[in-house]
Amino acid sequence: MAEKKGKGDAATEAGRGVTRSIVNGLILLASIGLLAAWATQGFFKLEPGEAAVILRLGAFDRVRSIEGWWAHLPPPLESHEVVNTGRLRTESFGSRPTRSTPGEPLDSDEENIAEQIERDAIQTADNNIVNVAYELQYKVGDAYAYHFSMAGPAEILHDATEAAMRNVIGRRNIDAVLSQDRSEIEREAEQLLVRLLTSYVTEVGHAAAFSVDRINLERPQAPDEVREAFADVVSAGQDEKRATLEAEGDAKEILQRAQSEAAELRERAEAYRRAKIIEARGEVNRFEALLVEYQAAPEVTRRRLYLETMEEILPGVDKMVVEPNTVNMLPMLPLGGQGTPVGGTGR
Repeated sequence: MAEKKGKGDAATEAGRGVTRSIVNGLILLASIGLLAAWATQGFFKLEPGEAAVILRLGAFDRVRSIEGWWAHLPPPLESHEVVNTGRLRTESFGSRPTRSTPGEPLDSDEENIAEQIERDAIQTADNNIVNVAYELQYKVGDAYAYHFSMAGPAEILHDATEAAMRNVIGRRNIDAVLSQDRSEIEREAEQLLVRLLTSYVTEVGHAAAFSVDRINLERPQAPDEVREAFADVVSAGQDEKRATLEAEGDAKEILQRAQSEAAELRERAEAYRRAKIIEARGEVNRFEALLVEYQAAPEVTRRRLYLETMEEILPGVDKMVVEPNTVNMLPMLPLGGQGTPVGGTGR
């Protein structure tokens, strides 16, 4: 009996050992599975345009911005926040009545004020009101600064953009805002907004949380109550500019025509001067040649000059040359053509 009892105890102990081994194996497998599952929480994938801010025990450690699979120590040792830094984001201003900062009014008084505030109403330098609607296009610049350098980054960007636009328009009178080139206002507002956003994170030691792409400004409008009057003013200003441009064009045309006529007169005068100089030189040469002939035969030359002068004075007139002291001269019937010399005979 004792022998049978000993064999039974041994079998029982063996069964318990197997059970313990199975249980220990299952616990080991469960532990390994839990450790593996815990370790997999440290893996993450970044898509194109995304960045991950990795925190170690809650403090900033590093930033990963290259797409693909990455790993860090499983939480709570390390954790990560993924931010899309490549997507172009858009926010509109002046499209609806709202509070300066998005959100629900805190009390009834604030709600009443919010209902009366129109975000597109901006005061100009000459104490007028102009309605301005615009659109901000931006990207997340620095992932860490976006998540941890400020509380409520979207609200801060919203207010900073509105402050920049109000500052730029508030330094101009309403005529300049309504008639000025919008690109100049957009450029100044963008520059001011960049400076504001950069100043917010100067002490943090990181780049600005936002990268401003551009501000698109719609055409400013006067309030509805005075829009027609301002439209007339703008129309009058445009008429003035058009009349000025037309007058300047006419002045340029008249000036160019006068300059052309003056140049033509100068050229004609110069040509006339050159012709007279040439003519005078020819007369001088002719006179010198006649002088030589006169010195050689004075009487012949004198008579020839006389006859040539008469020919010039009386062109196309029939002329007769007779001997002096001739009496009882009979006119002769000219048998030749006009201008043919005809002689006469005295009786």
